[in-house]
Amino acid sequence: MPSSAEPAPPTGIHHTGPPGPTTTPSATGGNRVIPFGRRTTRTGRGRRTPQPAQPERVVAPGSPEQRLAETAEAWFLKRGTSLTDDTTADTYRATLDLVQLMLDGSLHEQIVGADEHRHLSGMVRGLRDAPDAL
Repeated sequence: MPSSAEPAPPTGIHHTGPPGPTTTPSATGGNRVIPFGRRTTRTGRGRRTPQPAQPERVVAPGSPEQRLAETAEAWFLKRGTSLTDDTTADTYRATLDLVQLMLDGSLHEQIVGADEHRHLSGMVRGLRDAPDAL
């Protein structure tokens, strides 16, 4: 009697690969395998593949959005900084994202109604876009 460590003799059709249709080996003696990996935006040398530029938002001179941006910029200039500085603008946007999260939570907890939330969220969006309008 063969031990369990010995391979069992093939009986009938015996597949050695994954389930599915049997493939015929190619002329080189092996099956071709096409790897399907996750596609990245990096090239082979570690550099990012160029991405299309985002369209620049145009704000009409004298519009409410432009006046709001100028008011916010004046507020920052009084404090010795500017929304045209990338680090300041990023921090400003992150702070307003936190304010939006607070408003969303207030809506969820029914502290503010849907109309109030929509109005306040619009105001936050206007403030958040201020660095882009300068």
